[in-house]
Amino acid sequence: MISVANASIIRQATILSTSCPAQAAIAAQCRRQLSMSCEQSINKLNEILEEYRANNYRQTFPKRFQKDIIKAASKISSNNSSAQSDGAIISAEGIEHVLNNISAGHKMPRIEIEAIFCEIGVCPLESASSESGSNSTNNGSSCVISVDQMFNLLSKK
Repeated sequence: MISVANASIIRQATILSTSCPAQAAIAAQCRRQLSMSCEQSINKLNEILEEYRANNYRQTFPKRFQKDIIKAASKISSNNSSAQSDGAIISAEGIEHVLNNISAGHKMPRIEIEAIFCEIGVCPLESASSESGSNSTNNGSSCVISVDQMFNLLSKK
């Protein structure tokens, strides 16, 4: 059974890599291994959101719910970011705001959200703090991920 599934995946990856090299590169990037703690945090986030969806969005498809969550998070993230991003990014603050809005902020601490974003996202260089001589390290609070990456995270089961 497993060998049949592996063969199917390999066949599909071969088709993707020959038909569209850009899609193959993106697929390879998405298969990157994450740390165990990051995987657990992603699963925890998915469980929290799925519980809320089951109780409050029963008649909505899961994809529609995910899009609504991402839209709300990206709206908060783009309002609070210094760069104009047209809502194409999501920050830890956006996810935390969404969790607080659905009364689930106590179920996932900010540090776990920031750990996800620090491992998966893009963290800008802290040039202003390094110029002033500060030795602050990037703790994930300024890291962002794309809407597509967030959609992939919420689609994991």
